[in-house]
Amino acid sequence: MKRLAIAVLACALVPCAGAVARSLQDPPPGGPGGGQRRGMMTVDEQVKELDEKLQLTDEQKTKIKAILEDQRKQAGAVMQDESMSREDKMAKMRNIREATDGKIRDLLNDDQKKKFDQMLQERRDRMRQRQQGGGEPPK
Repeated sequence: MKRLAIAVLACALVPCAGAVARSLQDPPPGGPGGGQRRGMMTVDEQVKELDEKLQLTDEQKTKIKAILEDQRKQAGAVMQDESMSREDKMAKMRNIREATDGKIRDLLNDDQKKKFDQMLQERRDRMRQRQQGGGEPPK
């Protein structure tokens, strides 16, 4: 139960675009000295990953960067709010992530939207699998 709660909270803390972008990459080699990176990507890394997957215009990159910076600011405020329960924080983080997804999607052309929607579905599938205790699917 504790492992599930940690996994759910970790999923809620990862900004959507970073999670989506990482989801499309093969994981780096793990193990000692394998260089596997944990934690959140920077906003610039998130924009770069989205650009690689969606071929963003310069205008889209600028607007998406502002959206992701706003998301990070909102998420930080939620995490610092000691008056909220863990469950309330998770719900608020989910709402922030969904709003960010919508704002990003609104900036995309039809082809990019299809790719982005697929990325989001893959993220949801992975989160559902983790919540069921399955971990990452075998490769």
